[in-house]
Amino acid sequence: MTKISFVRSALLLALVVLMMALIAGHAAAQAVDTKGDKELTQLTQKIDKGAADRDGGRVTAKIVDEWKGTKFKFDPNSAPRELTAQDVQDLRAKKLGYGEISILLALTAKQPNSATAKSVSEILAMRQSGEGWGKLARDLGYKNLGSVVKSVKATDKDLTKVAMERSDKPDKSGKMDKPDKLEKPDKPEKPDRPEKPEKAEKPGR
Repeated sequence: MTKISFVRSALLLALVVLMMALIAGHAAAQAVDTKGDKELTQLTQKIDKGAADRDGGRVTAKIVDEWKGTKFKFDPNSAPRELTAQDVQDLRAKKLGYGEISILLALTAKQPNSATAKSVSEILAMRQSGEGWGKLARDLGYKNLGSVVKSVKATDKDLTKVAMERSDKPDKSGKMDKPDKLEKPDKPEKPDRPEKPEKAEKPGR
């Protein structure tokens, strides 16, 4: 083998290796996090099931509190702002469960590329078009759903605390109101004694 042939073979081999690496990298970048998708689906069901037995206002307040200090872009042309209870109620009006709302907010807030980040309404439209959470995350630039799953788990933990809180709070004195005493039922009146029949007169002798 001549020197030129050897160099040509080496270059060809290097080119093949480079192409394989590029293909593998592209495939990895395009991979959908099916495990994370499944985990989010399970968390959604868990949150919605738990929220069904709780006060909606308190659940909404917990979600808002969870994202306190984080600014969201709700529409493509709107300025970023903090989440409000009305925002959560608006999403509920669009037939979203609390679990889906939690995932939607996490996906919006944790996008890896702020320059290409989508708004809440845009991500919701992608979801409603039929995209799964894994594919949606990939399209938004996520390598996996790890950070989103972690955030939704934190929300689930906070909502679980809502269920443990007592719905009836004590008054300022710290004492619960005592129930009114039940009135004693009136004693039934004794029935009148039947009158004794008059004695029959003895017949005359």
